[in-house]
Amino acid sequence: MFLEEVKMNFIKPCTTDAGKMQFKAKFSRNISQIFPYINAVLKNSSYNHKAASLTFKKEFKIITLFPEKLAVAKIINESEAYEIMDLVKDLVNNTYEKIDEIEPLYEIRERPSAIEIYKNLPKLNCRKCGVPTCLAFASKLLEGQINAKNCLPLHEESNKEKLEGIENMMQMLGYEI
Repeated sequence: MFLEEVKMNFIKPCTTDAGKMQFKAKFSRNISQIFPYINAVLKNSSYNHKAASLTFKKEFKIITLFPEKLAVAKIINESEAYEIMDLVKDLVNNTYEKIDEIEPLYEIRERPSAIEIYKNLPKLNCRKCGVPTCLAFASKLLEGQINAKNCLPLHEESNKEKLEGIENMMQMLGYEI
């Protein structure tokens, strides 16, 4: 096992989201050599080689790996913190086990903007999705708060190319299509 332990050393209320918490944990060893491989495996990760950090989202939680520590924001409670620590430990160890099969990715992935997503929407502002405007829908889609399936006009035959564009962006972000 590459990473033996992830141990929480700090937990407090989140400063950016009332009702949520944030925590930090220490790794039993330096894991920075695994970052480019995790970056290749996780489609929604953002790896910064110079800063030696890798960030990704799971639902609304923001998870950042550093060489010897973990920082997570927007968790609901302490038990969720332990779930995230297990998830990260498994991610690191599973990636390490398959390291010979993975092509490392050192580049920072460019995350599409809400405007780029909006350009691929029908732009009808029909509200069938439950959101007032297509731009607001694009923002929610970007943050993973809503699914592309909610945009009914997007799934019409005339919008097939737009749907493919949205699906490609969602896949790159690591969201379910």
